[in-house]
Amino acid sequence: MDADNGEMDEVLAEFLIESYENLDRLDRDLVDLEQNPSADRLAGIFRTIHTIKGTSGFLGYGKLESITHVGENLLPRLREGELALDAAITSGLLALVDGVRTILSNIESDGTEGDADWTPLVDRLAALNRPPAAPGARPRPPRGGGGGPLRPG
Repeated sequence: MDADNGEMDEVLAEFLIESYENLDRLDRDLVDLEQNPSADRLAGIFRTIHTIKGTSGFLGYGKLESITHVGENLLPRLREGELALDAAITSGLLALVDGVRTILSNIESDGTEGDADWTPLVDRLAALNRPPAAPGARPRPPRGGGGGPLRPG
């Protein structure tokens, strides 16, 4: 089993190194993207976040997987033009990068994701992913009418 632990330690170390390098590039790409929108740059940002999300899930880091997942969901909508990149979305994505960096730092120091509650960040990113309501539009009632929690379909 020691060989397995050594291999996992190696995988984790590589994940941390690559993630930190990717986060440095993400910071620059997000700021550049706001100045010069580019489908290629958006695709690169998506791939980076997707890679961090997938590997964090594989390694069992649920908080990290959760925040990267909700951030990742914004990017295809930006690429398809369903959402316009603005200061609020850029700020939210930069907050995502900061959150990921904090969690990675915790993992590096003690092997855990830390005790921080990332719900406000997840909620912020999810809210940015919702299309703005049309002026004068009334909210739609939930579908299903069962009164219970809505499940993603």
